[in-house]
Amino acid sequence: MGTKETLATAIEFEKHGEGYYLRFLDLVTDPGAKALMKSLARDEKEHAEILTRELAALGGKAKPPSQQEVERGLRAIFPDTRSKGQLGSKDAASALRQGMATEERSIEFYSKNGAKASPELKAVFSKLERMERGHLELLKENLKSLEDQNSWYGYVPILEG
Repeated sequence: MGTKETLATAIEFEKHGEGYYLRFLDLVTDPGAKALMKSLARDEKEHAEILTRELAALGGKAKPPSQQEVERGLRAIFPDTRSKGQLGSKDAASALRQGMATEERSIEFYSKNGAKASPELKAVFSKLERMERGHLELLKENLKSLEDQNSWYGYVPILEG
């Protein structure tokens, strides 16, 4: 996979992640859960923007996201029968596990591709890998809290912007 193709693939991952967390945001009512999902979605959008700039610097353009593919993936995780605020803790735990798996795939992708990237791109992939590891830890903390106490651990950002 060439550099441009690697970046285009990474952009798709990040756009999918943003959609995932925004959908999750719509289904939870807990303020801590909402803050967490909003923050994760914002981070994934920022990651896509960083990668898009890197791709543009190489003379490439991001592929338009396959909306059908994204929607199919989101429906598999969040069935349309759920309405706003209707995500129970068992369903939320399952969705958190899916989010964790997505973050783990992103970490692996950035680690593997960063190892063979140019120094500039290696630095970008390394930064994104660290951020995805932070996301994974937040999801793990929330899953543990849901399983142990049937409540969200949540997320309180240092700066809300």
